[in-house]
Amino acid sequence: MSTGQQQNNDVQEFVCCIMDLKARRLSGRSDPNDIKNATDTFRWLRNNSPILDNSDKCRLLDSGLIEICSWYCNTYFANESLSCSILLQFLANFSVGHENAQRQIFESFCNTLRHFIVSSQDSKLLNNSMMLLYNLCLCDVNFREEILKDVNTVQQIMTHWSQKELEYSKIFLDSIFSNSKDFLLVFTNLPDCSKDQLMDIISVWLDNYHEEVSLDVIVAIRNNFFIDCVVDKITRHVVNVLAKASNVEKFNHEIKRHTTLLKKIMDLLVFIHKCAKDNDDSNDFSRVKDLSALFNSDVQTHNRFWFKSDLIRLIANMCYNNQEHQNLMRSNDIIPILLECCAFDAKNPLMREWSLFALRNILEGNLDNQDFVANIDSVGSIDPESSITLTDTLKMASIKNSISDSDTMFI
Repeated sequence: MSTGQQQNNDVQEFVCCIMDLKARRLSGRSDPNDIKNATDTFRWLRNNSPILDNSDKCRLLDSGLIEICSWYCNTYFANESLSCSILLQFLANFSVGHENAQRQIFESFCNTLRHFIVSSQDSKLLNNSMMLLYNLCLCDVNFREEILKDVNTVQQIMTHWSQKELEYSKIFLDSIFSNSKDFLLVFTNLPDCSKDQLMDIISVWLDNYHEEVSLDVIVAIRNNFFIDCVVDKITRHVVNVLAKASNVEKFNHEIKRHTTLLKKIMDLLVFIHKCAKDNDDSNDFSRVKDLSALFNSDVQTHNRFWFKSDLIRLIANMCYNNQEHQNLMRSNDIIPILLECCAFDAKNPLMREWSLFALRNILEGNLDNQDFVANIDSVGSIDPESSITLTDTLKMASIKNSISDSDTMFI
């Protein structure tokens, strides 16, 4: 008998062992060591099931293997997290490359895995549940759609991604951010608070794992949740994602060339800047002039926190080395607004710095814009509360003379 055949026979024998243990348990004949023996058996099966060929897997499936595993997981191992984890690892190995096994496991374990993900406090069981569910979803688009529409499961995956021992939470999110179809399916079904959380997670990905985020996801966010939205529906979380994406080389070209996006940003900036000058404290876009308010939790959790700063950040990056966009800033009277934004606003950290940076990029290499700024007093007065002076604007107009071509002004 060949070594491979002997190994297959060993697997068959160990499967018979777990079937016998179940039969003994149901007949009332149990042993104190049965749980340990069953766990050790599944551990052996986990380590050796990869050597099974398709015909051996089919025979085991026909013998009711998945039903047996379901009984162990839901009944016999109900209070044994480690045993359940090992069993799930066995199923993951057993299902590799076998469509029928994947289908049977999904049908029998889908609800169990969801339950573990939502309720388990054991990190190993939680991670292995995500792992098995993720692997099954890779194999069948229908399985995947069903899971991505499950709000409770997705919310738990979003909650646990930062825990190192729950690596499959991050892997699951990587896959969601890898294509716009999955992302939109998830986003559409989430409640508003979780939509904001998902956008915040993408912001983290753009800072640390941007290679996992696909361009079509950023395009979908830009088109669906910014360009095609009225101001009340555009969240600070979406604006922050676009602002961060404009800093990433992978996405910068697509964002920078999109003039329709820039026009939307300009319209928004004009609107919210007017609102900010109304001196109505109930206005979402009103300025908070008190420096100490920057550390106020009410300000930091405000639904427009960073909103204006990130719009200006987008303008800065979209005008860099782009004369068409630079000219739009002049023809649409955005430059005076940016000059007025060179002031402190606790609701918009770094607004002054981003405004100065935007002005620098708008003026660089553009003589018409430089002349416009140099003659700003003939265009209209700057808000007296702005911290920038006419002297500053003249310095800004000539800044190109003091910066070498090798300096980058894109951040």
